[in-house]
Amino acid sequence: MTSKSRIHTALSHSEPDRVPIDFGSTMETTIHSEGYIKLRAELGLNSNFQAVEMLKTAGFVRPEEEVLKRLGADVRGIFPHRTYSGEGLLSVDGEYMMLQDEFGIRWRKPVASGLYYDIYGHPLADADINTMKAYKFPDPKSSALFENIDEILTTIDSDEYPVVFDNCFGNGIFQSCNQLMGYDTFLMAMALAEDRAIWLLDKMLEMKIEFWDEVLNRYGANIDIVKELDDMGTQINLLISPDMYRQYIKPRLKKLVEFIKSKKPDVKMMMHSCGSVSKIIPDLIDCGIEILNPVQYTAADMDPVMLKREFGNDLTFWGGGIDTQNILPHGTTSEVRDEVNRMIDIFAPGGGFVFAPIHAIQADVPIENMLTMWETVKSSGKY
Repeated sequence: MTSKSRIHTALSHSEPDRVPIDFGSTMETTIHSEGYIKLRAELGLNSNFQAVEMLKTAGFVRPEEEVLKRLGADVRGIFPHRTYSGEGLLSVDGEYMMLQDEFGIRWRKPVASGLYYDIYGHPLADADINTMKAYKFPDPKSSALFENIDEILTTIDSDEYPVVFDNCFGNGIFQSCNQLMGYDTFLMAMALAEDRAIWLLDKMLEMKIEFWDEVLNRYGANIDIVKELDDMGTQINLLISPDMYRQYIKPRLKKLVEFIKSKKPDVKMMMHSCGSVSKIIPDLIDCGIEILNPVQYTAADMDPVMLKREFGNDLTFWGGGIDTQNILPHGTTSEVRDEVNRMIDIFAPGGGFVFAPIHAIQADVPIENMLTMWETVKSSGKY
């Protein structure tokens, strides 16, 4: 089978020749730059290379084609080009590297041993609705967002590999509002049904529709899977109640999916949402979501056997291949092998499973565990 037929067979809930593997097609299935340096060295590749950043604030990179082929990855990804101002700016005391994204959100990373940028400035934290309406939001159709995509497409064999378009334009409808206003401020405004919360949710939906309209006009013929995102869960529960989700987020997500499907009916819809999200999985399915990532089975109420039994006929589980908080970074190679085999036994029967870890591979994962993970999928994932 080609990788493309392997993925599409799995997505149709049939069994391909082996479990498909994703590495690097999205920012949640890729690797931190420091981990990638270790991986390239282990593969004997020249150290003189320029990493392509998928998500600068998280340190995530897009693996090179040679690496993807060596590891047997079945999917390729394209993504917009994020722009930042003040990049490399140091704080007054030199403790932090600072930058600002195109939404005006301010980020900082410790100079000493910092791996990630954290948000420290929410531009709409104190804004009333009139201030919000006057705010300069980024242009979802800006040509700058797409300046790297044609070059990436030239490296992808479209007959061999399916393509995911990963939406790195801001974040999800809900999460972008939290980042713009600050979580405490936005969640309280939403709970009180304030006009500014409703307006901002609608503004994010409007921009996302404009973004996907431009994406599909430009690249619709090249795209097999569209990825949206919104982190709705913590490790123990949802960030908001299911009722609040159904009142405020679900109708807007449904409109967005309906728009995308109206532009390209055969595209598959992936939703990334970390944490404990089982209470709203039926709502995601009702919205038209066909693929769930990252399948954080270590969170509360996310038992993998239950997920496969209850939702395996409607969703493809894209992820959930191994725990990335404990076993992958801290386990032995035997523990890594056993856990990958356990997840294959649960998720693989009947198709509907694409192997990836629960989230991106972090900087502290031993190279032996990375390689054991992929070798185990290839050896044990045959149908």
